[in-house]
Amino acid sequence: MTPAAPEIDGGGAHDGVGGAAIALNLTFRIGDQRTRPEVWRALIHSSVEGGRGEHVLAEATLHRVHYANPRWLEQLRDAVPDLSSIGSAFADRELISMIDESSLFTDSLCVISSIEVDDAAVGSLVTHSLVRGVARVFDGDTIALVIAGAFAVSGSAPALDAPGLAARRAHWAQIGFVDIPGTASMLLPVGARP
Repeated sequence: MTPAAPEIDGGGAHDGVGGAAIALNLTFRIGDQRTRPEVWRALIHSSVEGGRGEHVLAEATLHRVHYANPRWLEQLRDAVPDLSSIGSAFADRELISMIDESSLFTDSLCVISSIEVDDAAVGSLVTHSLVRGVARVFDGDTIALVIAGAFAVSGSAPALDAPGLAARRAHWAQIGFVDIPGTASMLLPVGARP
């Protein structure tokens, strides 16, 4: 699996690799939601030809917090340091209202903190299918994502240069995501849901 990069549709509208049927699978790590965010794992998999099992095409990690919990911002920051800036952006109600006022009226924030794509699925737009599925399941939540490669690893330079970051933003804009100013994150407005 490699970090999700912009994908180019290899021709034809399909939601799988080679036209294979795909399925979304969500799992939840049980923990103390008073001190930690919910951590979900979303998988898109396809049936392997000949019925020999399933092949994971894309995998995402989701961190979900409930605004009713007064510690939701700390939960995000403590879970993954890269989520600090997105949490701060959502704490700024005026900023979020300029992007999507409807997002102010949700009960929870679901952040797609990482997405990885199997090399065989690159070019199939499977990440779009994965995120559409997540948006359908968490329909009552605000949906945001952190752009892969935008953050430095262990004090090094970010993995993406400016054109690479722009390409990833364009990839997600294709399904309705909009930039959150001052962050390497994007928001899926409530009205842009599939």
